[in-house]
Amino acid sequence: MKDVLLSVAPIAWLVVALSVLKLKAWQATATALAVAIAIALVFSRAALPPSSIPSVAAEGVAFALCPICLVVLAALFTYAVTVESGAMENIRRGLTEVSDDRRVLALLVVWGFGNFMEGMAGFGTAVAIPAAILVGVGFDPVKAVVMCLVANTTPTAFGSVGVPLMTLAKESGVDVDTLSWATALLQCAVTAAGPVLVLLVLDGRRALKGAWRAIVIADVAFLVPWLLASRYSGCELPDIVGGLGVMVALWLAFKGGGFSGFGGQLRAWAPFGLVVVVLGVNSVMPPSVKAWTTPGALILAAGFVGGLAQHVSPRRLVAVLFETLVRYWAAFATICFVLAMARVMGSAGMISAMASALVSATGDAYPYAATAVGALGGFVTGSGTSSCVLFGRLQADAAAAISASPVVLAAANVMGAGIGKMICPQSIAIGAAAAGLVGAESRLFKAALPWFAGVVAAASVIAGLAARLL
Repeated sequence: MKDVLLSVAPIAWLVVALSVLKLKAWQATATALAVAIAIALVFSRAALPPSSIPSVAAEGVAFALCPICLVVLAALFTYAVTVESGAMENIRRGLTEVSDDRRVLALLVVWGFGNFMEGMAGFGTAVAIPAAILVGVGFDPVKAVVMCLVANTTPTAFGSVGVPLMTLAKESGVDVDTLSWATALLQCAVTAAGPVLVLLVLDGRRALKGAWRAIVIADVAFLVPWLLASRYSGCELPDIVGGLGVMVALWLAFKGGGFSGFGGQLRAWAPFGLVVVVLGVNSVMPPSVKAWTTPGALILAAGFVGGLAQHVSPRRLVAVLFETLVRYWAAFATICFVLAMARVMGSAGMISAMASALVSATGDAYPYAATAVGALGGFVTGSGTSSCVLFGRLQADAAAAISASPVVLAAANVMGAGIGKMICPQSIAIGAAAAGLVGAESRLFKAALPWFAGVVAAASVIAGLAARLL
């Protein structure tokens, strides 16, 4: 029992620091790393000698910086370039001109554009930007935010150009391409329910009447490219091509099938389009070529080229990159601290001790709890990536203890992480700020909570059955 309590201590401190003490994320994770190091120094000297702690922590920081932080920086930079050039305003205007039917507009902005932004940048952009667009055209602010929170669950796994799954593969020891496909299959049913859930939030069952054509189009246009990309290109592109599929399909279906204004939209989307092209080409390159490239470097290059195409000067592009780095330094620091903490905890045997305790408590039923573990990570950290760092190794250890599939349990973790983000303080705060609801965060939390409970329950059953069948 003592070993379990000590192993849980860094995670427990993280929960207290974020939820009770209201520390900033980088402060909470920095102090949680200090707690993990202190426990390792005093109680885990046999498993992790003190002289090895700096190198173990440095290994975590190195992985955090590249590929994770580099990918995130490049994706956020590409988004910032479209804001700088004015293209984002053209994109917003194009989205809102497709249809007078508010249900079609909700699916286009939340399910299409929101999922695209999650795949491109993540870090709250899939909630903040679509919610702001909807409020700007007259949607109820609370419903606008909750729609975005509900829709942003399963796309989290492939968010930020696949960073959560890349991280999870590293932490759990599972091949990333295998994990990408398994995650898409495991999430398929919950993902397919996404457009329906969005409209139910909008106006209950009344919103579904007469909207099934739009629902089916949005579902098929997302799921088909999403599944194909996860199977054949890996974890970088599924959300991006799925979101694009939704926007193009709904545009053609409800704007009369014409291409009026399409040229201007193509120019506005140029930086994002280049990202899709370079990542798509890289995905089919032989391993000898991929060894010399990283997704982050490719996205960064595409962002620069796209910015030049939109007449942003080279000097201004460099300035935008620096501004992006400064604006999000705390997020990058948080990632580094979390990765270092996870490495220390793993090497010191803390994660194995937690896994053993969970398996002892649940036995062969543990796979039904695996999604909830991921959801806890998503709720605490507000990040699919951080949840995968915290519990990726735990899921692998638990799978080994009960002879379950580590791929299924790892996929359950990242699915739960996305669901946990639905009610995490960080997501709620981002949505409130975007919709002009600062001070009404508790109202948003209460509105999102029933949807969270329903989705996490369904996902837990799916993961448990999948682990049993496999």
